[in-house]
Amino acid sequence: MEKQYKQEGVTMKERYDVVVVGAGPSGLLAAKAVAENGFDVAVLERREKIEVIGRTCGQTLLPPNDYFFGDLFHYNARDKKFCFAKSGLSFSYSGPIKNLYDWYMYSPGMKRMHTGYPEGYTPPVPGMLKAPIAFTYDKEVMTADLLKEARTAGAEIFENCEFTDIVFAGPETIVVAGGKQFRCTYVIAADGTNSRVVQKLGFNNDRRHISNLFVKSYFVSGFKAPIDGDPIVTGVIMYQGKPVYLFAVPRPVGGDWNLLFLTLEQDVDINAAAQYVMKESSFAPYCKAVKIQRELAAMEVIQSPIVKPFKNNVVIVGDAGSCQELECLGAMITGWKGGLAVAAALKEFQLGIAPRAIADYCDWWLNTYIKQYDYQDYLQVFGIAYMFPKPEIIDYIFSILNQTFPPTFNPYTSVKHLGVAMQMAFPKIMAERPDILQELVPNMMAFPSDVLAKTLKKE
Repeated sequence: MEKQYKQEGVTMKERYDVVVVGAGPSGLLAAKAVAENGFDVAVLERREKIEVIGRTCGQTLLPPNDYFFGDLFHYNARDKKFCFAKSGLSFSYSGPIKNLYDWYMYSPGMKRMHTGYPEGYTPPVPGMLKAPIAFTYDKEVMTADLLKEARTAGAEIFENCEFTDIVFAGPETIVVAGGKQFRCTYVIAADGTNSRVVQKLGFNNDRRHISNLFVKSYFVSGFKAPIDGDPIVTGVIMYQGKPVYLFAVPRPVGGDWNLLFLTLEQDVDINAAAQYVMKESSFAPYCKAVKIQRELAAMEVIQSPIVKPFKNNVVIVGDAGSCQELECLGAMITGWKGGLAVAAALKEFQLGIAPRAIADYCDWWLNTYIKQYDYQDYLQVFGIAYMFPKPEIIDYIFSILNQTFPPTFNPYTSVKHLGVAMQMAFPKIMAERPDILQELVPNMMAFPSDVLAKTLKKE
């Protein structure tokens, strides 16, 4: 039996094999995986228009030059597809992309570190690619393309359908969303950072809350990067004595940019901080001609990741189970893997064979994410201004780490390169500035989560 749902043109079944909560890249790929295996799947999304992005996003895909979550990602320009070579996942992308090869990081005093290819670089082997460290792309186009593929596979999409509750009732699970009850066998939680499903299931009781991340971003024209080309630019800026981070990423077409401003400080007005960076900070000369085209914002919880992403017939994928986020590629891979695991679990039940698919997914999550991508490494990206406690110390460290680091925009890889360089610089720091080394050692010996939690703790 079917009944009409309030969304025009969408019917609601009495029961689904799977309900996916969240229609971002992770959720849509999970739905595609389930539906392509012939099972009934409903995707519930609180946004009125899924393809319209309402939250800040860097809109970069990284890393296309390294393994990430056990897979190799690339853009197939001939067929206009994003492809994952090992897992066999591919999907159409009809929008523009721009290859990014360099990442420049600036200290408060505009000292610079470079990650990318050295000047005059030639591949060591004839015919070898000079691979980009990231792609910039249009997430709204990608989401629209993913949505089309999920629907073509047979997934039913319910927009403006906000999740409110979940009840596990025997072999059946009931999801309450949009004022309706969706009955199913399995649920896939793909509702991103700050996941309500994860909260309802009680997972957060066992996770360590480290900080909140406050973000404001703008699509702009007229930004002039401090260096020529299409680099990724990041900067550490002090605003009212508190650190604010700038991420500037070229848009995929023309000369437009995506400017993102981030802080971990809850008492910093991120809107005022963004204006300060553009009008009064060391970056102000590069923002003189900026014209804002669009504004976005976000608030994300940073906490320890979920170790076992399954409970009460709910499989967790993507950012819903991560420290803060898995990057878009990590979210997509986990969504695909989680969707396939649920499809296999349904087939196991139909065949009456011993279940193993979801246990295999949990093992894959543990071994591929938890053990290989330490969230403490990830936090070091946000921890620079806290590990090096004074602006002049950050300036000094950047000034002595002035070599070109290997090309990557992978946060886990880049912090390892930085760590090795710091160790090699210790003799120089000891000779020139032993006072700085004394201030650095306590923080460098601690976990980044401890440094952030202690520094950001309010009296």
